Amino acid sequence: MKKICAFLFSLVTVCSVYGQSSATPYIEVRGMAKVERTIKSYILDIVITEELSYTEEKKPLEQVKNAFFEKAKTAGLDVSRFKEDKLMYALTQYGSGGSLYSFETTDSEDIIRLNNIIDKSGTQSITARKVSYVPIKDFSKVIAAAFADGKSRAEKLAAAMGKKLGALQAAVDYSTTNDEAADTAYYQPKEDRYYYLSLKYNVE
Repeated sequence: MKKICAFLFSLVTVCSVYGQSSATPYIEVRGMAKVERTIKSYILDIVITEELSYTEEKKPLEQVKNAFFEKAKTAGLDVSRFKEDKLMYALTQYGSGGSLYSFETTDSEDIIRLNNIIDKSGTQSITARKVSYVPIKDFSKVIAAAFADGKSRAEKLAAAMGKKLGALQAAVDYSTTNDEAADTAYYQPKEDRYYYLSLKYNVE
């Protein structure tokens, strides 16, 4: 019995070593390329509510709204750009006695003016700051740049190993958005954005 077990153990060991020695060695690298996106327009969502004080001088909603739009006109803003969305307001945490308006513009100065006229009474507040992006016309160039970056890394790594780069085995796309389509997202401080992919090469 001991001899049979020893034989089986030896057989497994030999098969394991043979499998490792016959496997084709490979390296896996990540390629990256910068994605340049152009802002198409800026969008602010503004909630306007009636005054929440319980005094006799409490301002009704219409008075608050009229005062806000008068300030907008004085600031040089086109009030026709304010689009009311009652359903969106109903989906917020605010109670009855208010409404939500979306303001979209291609001029960043309009956003600064609008931000400056929001008073501190609590009757007006900006609830969302968004931007819409122009679709990237030829995203294949971004992919090609990321591919070239990954291949260059792989060649350097293979050289460091004293080997040559072999055939490509696999490529994995790590993108999470469709940059070739129009997109609207919440605004974030400007930061570089990159496209990533993974490349797996044989080495010889």
